[in-house]
Amino acid sequence: MRMRRKWMIVVLLALAVAALRIARAQPQSLPPPETQKLILENQFVRVFEIRVPPGVAEAMHSHGRGLTIALSDYDNETKTPDGRVNHGHSKFGDVRWAEPVTHEARNVGSTEQRVIRIELK
Repeated sequence: MRMRRKWMIVVLLALAVAALRIARAQPQSLPPPETQKLILENQFVRVFEIRVPPGVAEAMHSHGRGLTIALSDYDNETKTPDGRVNHGHSKFGDVRWAEPVTHEARNVGSTEQRVIRIELK
């Protein structure tokens, strides 16, 4: 069952990249934190692997619109420049769409946050 779920994630990633090639988004205005590794970039998308250990905070940064795919269960807290705070919980396999955002983020849970982030250009 766990292997089936992993394959589902791989298929979702492939479909997301293919679908996102036809869309457009705003470019990032701030560089990504050290916790984010650029793993693919072309004229259509930018794909990041994000790994945030428990208790670690990311400085203010921006994301273009795109998909976030959780590769672990984790709890996080984000804060926007205007002071709004959001608390979230993600489970392995969650796939979410997000519009462009600028925020600070902190892993407030006890597990590493592992995410693939596919942003449109």
